[in-house]
Amino acid sequence: MNPRWCLLILLALAILSALVVCAPLAKDSAAQAPANSTPLLPNDGLHLYTHEAFEAFDPQTTSAVAGRYAELVDAGMDTTRYLFDWRDLEPAPGVYDIDLVIDSMDYRATQGIRRHFVNLVVLDSGGPVVPPYIEDLVNTGVAWDDPRISNPFTSLLDAVVPAMLERGMFVLALSNEPGGYYEDYPGPAASFDAFLRAAIDHAHAIEPALDCTVVFAGPTDPAIPDLMSLVDVAAFNTYFYFPRTDSTCTIEGFPLPLYAADPASRNDAFGSAAASKLDALIAAADGKPIHIQEIGQSTGWADAPRTLGPFASLRNQRAIHLALYKALDARRAHFRTVCQWTLNDHTEEGMRYLTDPLLAAGLPACYVENIGEIFGPTGLVRSDPTASKKPAFDDFKAAVRYFAAPRSVR
Repeated sequence: MNPRWCLLILLALAILSALVVCAPLAKDSAAQAPANSTPLLPNDGLHLYTHEAFEAFDPQTTSAVAGRYAELVDAGMDTTRYLFDWRDLEPAPGVYDIDLVIDSMDYRATQGIRRHFVNLVVLDSGGPVVPPYIEDLVNTGVAWDDPRISNPFTSLLDAVVPAMLERGMFVLALSNEPGGYYEDYPGPAASFDAFLRAAIDHAHAIEPALDCTVVFAGPTDPAIPDLMSLVDVAAFNTYFYFPRTDSTCTIEGFPLPLYAADPASRNDAFGSAAASKLDALIAAADGKPIHIQEIGQSTGWADAPRTLGPFASLRNQRAIHLALYKALDARRAHFRTVCQWTLNDHTEEGMRYLTDPLLAAGLPACYVENIGEIFGPTGLVRSDPTASKKPAFDDFKAAVRYFAAPRSVR
C-alpha cells in the first residue's frame, strides 16, 4: 500500500482515536475507590453536562438550542468545558491574547455556568497545536523540555490560569488525545513527559488545589503508560463503537477500518456494554478520579443510518443513555464530570469542516462518511428552528438533576 495513504489513514484515525472498544473487566474493578477528589469542584454530586455544536446556525435555530440549554441549567447543569489551542492564545512570541478565554467563560456565566473544565491543548490527536516559532523548534529536533519551549508555555500559564481560576476552573488539561503522537514519534514524546511535569508543577505553584491532567482517547491510549502517573486526575474521550475492516471500502485494494456499533450492545444488552466501558476507564485511571470530556451515541443521519448499522437510532440512543446513567450511579465514587457530545446535532454541511480535508486528501467517501455519521448526529436535540427533542433529551435532563443532588439527599 502507498505510504501516503497510510499516513492519511493514520490522520483520520487520529480524529477517531477516542472510539475505543472496552472489554469486560473483573467485577471488583468498580469497588476500588479513587485516592483523591477534585478540590475545586464542590459537593459530591456528579456533574453531567453538554455543549452546543460548533456551527453557526440561523437565528431561530440558535435561539431554540439556547432554550434547550437553559432547560438543562434550570435542572442543575452548572459545568462546561473548553479546548483552547496554545497557538491561538500566543499569536506572536511572548504576546498572550486571553480575550478568547475571558469572553468564552464570561458568556457561559451569563447562562448560569459556574464550573469549567479547561483544556489548554499542546498536543492534539493530529499532533502539536503550538505557535509557529515553537513548531519550528520541535520540527528541528529541539526537545519539549528545552527552555526555549517550556519557558514560553509557563509564561502562558502565568497569563491565563489566574483568569481561568477567577471564573471557576476546576481542572486544567494540558493536551487532548496525545496517544497518536506518542505512538508515531516516541523519541520527541519522551521529552514531553518532562515538559508536562514542569507545566503541572508550575500550575500547582499558581494554585495548589488545581487538578491537572491530559485527556486520553479511551482506556488504551498509547500515552497512558507515560502520562497517567504524572496527572492528578484521569480524563477521557470515549464512545460506543469498534473498528472493523470493510472489504467494500478500500484504497488501492486495501480494506479500510470503518466504525460500527459495539456488537456487545446489540440485542438490548446495553447495561453490560455501559458497565464494561466504565470499568475499563476505572482500571486505566489507576485510582484517580475520572472526568469524561466526551461521550455520546449517534442516531444516524435523519434516522436512516448509512454506515453504523441499525444500532444508530433514536431508540437505541435513548437506551444506551439510560444504561450509562445506571452504570455511572453504581460507580459514583469514581466519576466527577461527564460531558455528552453534543446538545444539538452537527449538520452534514457543518461536518464537512472536518471531513472535506480528508476527501481532498484522497480518502474515499465511504470512509469519510463513516466519520461524519459518528460525530454528526450525536445530539440530544435536532438543529432545527424548534430544537426538537430526541427521546434521550428528557432522560438526560432528569439525569442532570439526579446527579447534581448530593448523594445524601437522593
